[in-house]
Amino acid sequence: MARRTNTSCLGMAVKGYLLLNLWVAVGYALALPVTLPDLMASQDPPLHVQGPVQYAVVYGIPVAAAVGVALFASRRRPVARWVVGARAAGVLVLGQIAAHWAAARFDAPEWSARAMAQCGAAGLTAYLCRVAVRWWDNGGLTSGGRRPGPGEIWHAAVPFRDTEGSKERYCVVMRSRPHYAEVLKITSQNKDHRHDHIQMPSDGWDLTSGKDHWVEIGLQPLRVPYQDFTDGRPKGRCPRSVWRRLQSQHPAPTASRA
Repeated sequence: MARRTNTSCLGMAVKGYLLLNLWVAVGYALALPVTLPDLMASQDPPLHVQGPVQYAVVYGIPVAAAVGVALFASRRRPVARWVVGARAAGVLVLGQIAAHWAAARFDAPEWSARAMAQCGAAGLTAYLCRVAVRWWDNGGLTSGGRRPGPGEIWHAAVPFRDTEGSKERYCVVMRSRPHYAEVLKITSQNKDHRHDHIQMPSDGWDLTSGKDHWVEIGLQPLRVPYQDFTDGRPKGRCPRSVWRRLQSQHPAPTASRA
């Protein structure tokens, strides 16, 4: 038991060390437009960034790093490309602000000390951006856990379409709103004769019942308040092939009411 605990602690220490180096490298890339001109200016004689190649390197690397952070932070939820672009722009701008702030705050005589402070500030900013994006994608925290996200399968009290009341069942989350989620119902009743249902594999979310399932398609999603979700976590993700069909035949959303 002691050996297993020591191995686990060692593994966590190695993982922490690697993550620390990763964020330092990200900070170095984001702070490059600040640190490299500073280094060049300290040479004798002073040097300056010039030419398209040098400018492409100095400013292209931070852009690539910001896009990488945005993609890494957004990987748990399907988001539009423009959202990733906006997040990358935010990481880039905030990282530059942090690097300039560190340059003014830590005016050490040695370039290496100044660069370390600038890279650390930019890296910490990128990490906080990643935390903020994850928190936003999770919709914050509710009393039962995190909020459902698009493409996830949850268990909830889903309202009936043609009568009052609701029934606890599985559903696919199509869209998250401020106070509710829009979902499509999943049923184990055979719906092969219906054009508004398609069969849905159980891979990745229902490994115990052994039943076949069908999910609604082409219908207006139903609104389920977040407090009506019965579990604090999803059952799994909608199979890719089914999710693509649901998205392609998803009707235009109605005006949302917060």
